[in-house]
Amino acid sequence: MQEIALESAINSIRVRFGSQALTRAAELPPPQPWSSGSQLDRLTGIGGMPRGRLALFTGSGTCGKLTLALALLARATHEFAHAVVIDGGGFDPLMLLSFSPEFGALTVVRAPSPETAGEAAATLARAGAGFILLTSEIPEHWLGPLESGANRSGTVLVDVVDAPDRALAHASSFSLAFSRSDWIWERGQLIGLRASVRCVKNRVAPPLGQAELEVRYPLGAQPLSDYVSGVGVTDAPIHVEELGPRESAAV
Repeated sequence: MQEIALESAINSIRVRFGSQALTRAAELPPPQPWSSGSQLDRLTGIGGMPRGRLALFTGSGTCGKLTLALALLARATHEFAHAVVIDGGGFDPLMLLSFSPEFGALTVVRAPSPETAGEAAATLARAGAGFILLTSEIPEHWLGPLESGANRSGTVLVDVVDAPDRALAHASSFSLAFSRSDWIWERGQLIGLRASVRCVKNRVAPPLGQAELEVRYPLGAQPLSDYVSGVGVTDAPIHVEELGPRESAAV
């Protein structure tokens, strides 16, 4: 009797709010990857940045997180009809020149307030933007609509923040923590940095992992792989090089 009542309640919710309002975990498709062409793809466990999920790049100071995010954005302009930056202040499209972007596919939204940024991000994700880069935190009440819209459209979401608040950290499905380990000098010139990148949260596929990356500052048009090259891998807890695409239980 209880099972019949439960099925009746589930059907009632679907009739009233639509078939997507309630979905059994077994019916959810596995997360789909978008290949970034960098070593970061290995850390996700599915061979690319997760589509329809919120990914965080975190870390204090100069640690390479923004450089990598810009490189992903430039690549996205060649693969998606619409790549978007939700700018909380300070973004200059000319920063992308060395990554050879397709400016015709790039849209920059100047958001004077977090509320505007949240509303714009949620609206564009729901409309099907291929890639959205956020450069600031989003108010908590916009995180649900943002993730829901991206999940339906398959938008790649990347937010770059120094230290996320609790709500943003909870809403994310994939989070990488960057920390600079050393500067790279060549002939007396600063040309890049070495960073330790640790996967601190992963809802799309186990396991967590850690890698040492070499981030070279853009000096001219070069492939993304030239800017992001693995210089070593640390077991944490499983060797990153052993990770491959796999299905993951829904979370």
